[in-house]
Amino acid sequence: MSTRNLVAVSIKHSEFRWKFGMPCWLWGERTAANSQRSFAGYTVYPNDAEVYTLEDFANKYSDCPWIKFDSPVSMCMDFCKKYREYDTVLVPIDQYIKYCESAGLPLSRPRRGNNG
Repeated sequence: MSTRNLVAVSIKHSEFRWKFGMPCWLWGERTAANSQRSFAGYTVYPNDAEVYTLEDFANKYSDCPWIKFDSPVSMCMDFCKKYREYDTVLVPIDQYIKYCESAGLPLSRPRRGNNG
């Protein structure tokens, strides 16, 4: 079985406001290794997003030409513009975390204190 090391980036929801230093919208909520994968919901925090394998998407969306699941893509300049023909692409999580760190973006959802 492949290693879960990919986040699903929604080009559709990210492209209109994306530029370097802006977060992309990521699929799902993180599940345990032996749990069924989450394919619902979005987050901008990579530590909270679901982590997938190529097979997870190939098994669930084999007939969807709007999801690029044949191979992961790299974060790059004009990322959303380059992949705009797809609704969703898969990016190695370590690359996406490096992108967030270099842009000063938070990796996890802020935790609420006792005040709310």
